[in-house]
Amino acid sequence: MKVVWLFVFGGILGAASWPIAGLFSGRFEPFDSTVGFYVCQAVLALPALGASLRFGFLRTLALLFGAWLGMNVYAYAFGSDETRAWILLGLFSSLALLMLPLAASLFGAVARALRRRAAARGSNPAAPLSRASQGDA
Repeated sequence: MKVVWLFVFGGILGAASWPIAGLFSGRFEPFDSTVGFYVCQAVLALPALGASLRFGFLRTLALLFGAWLGMNVYAYAFGSDETRAWILLGLFSSLALLMLPLAASLFGAVARALRRRAAARGSNPAAPLSRASQGDA
């Protein structure tokens, strides 16, 4: 069920990322300005990082897919006739808006794995100690 909620949240977030980027860039499409391009990615990257830390990388992929779908539905629904005519190009080029969120998700997954490993060692007194902690260093 978490995956469904992450997908829905991603769709809402993806659809909201275009008008938020437009507030900063003054353009409809985030691709039309550098500021809009990075703002759109930042709007998606921060929740992707949080979701990856909390739920793991594989579940966060549902958020990213939902965001991709939400971005494209928003562009088709509220874009101009020209935007709708180029929807196939938009489907592929909008993947560029997911590169930083994907990197943030991977970073969150690594941080989650390290945090879980540290917690497992801290709670397990039978875990092998490193040489430095045994005084052999």
